[in-house]
Amino acid sequence: MDIEWLDQLESRVRDAVARLGELNEENRLLRDHVRELETEVATLSIPPAVPEGDGDLGDLDEEVEALRVRIRDLEASLAAAQTERAEAAAAAKSWEVEREEVRRRVEGLTARLAGLAES
Repeated sequence: MDIEWLDQLESRVRDAVARLGELNEENRLLRDHVRELETEVATLSIPPAVPEGDGDLGDLDEEVEALRVRIRDLEASLAAAQTERAEAAAAAKSWEVEREEVRRRVEGLTARLAGLAES
């Protein structure tokens, strides 16, 4: 009996579970990094207003804008990772359901064959 497809199914489930673990770790790292950046932005010390011509706030404005862009990029990466994680979890669940259905059916066939062999 050719059950090579079952081996492939089990392999796909193992791969999905491994990928899900990787995505969980990436998600955790991204969340930590976003928290760090939020803390960094929150603790930025904004100097008192400088009269025109006595200083250049352009550099500070550029830095703040760069941090905002970085936060948006990280949030987008986090959202993408969460979406990918959800898709991997759904695929793993689907494969698990299919695997259990195959197992149930194979066990039923085995029981019927055992019954025939005893006859």
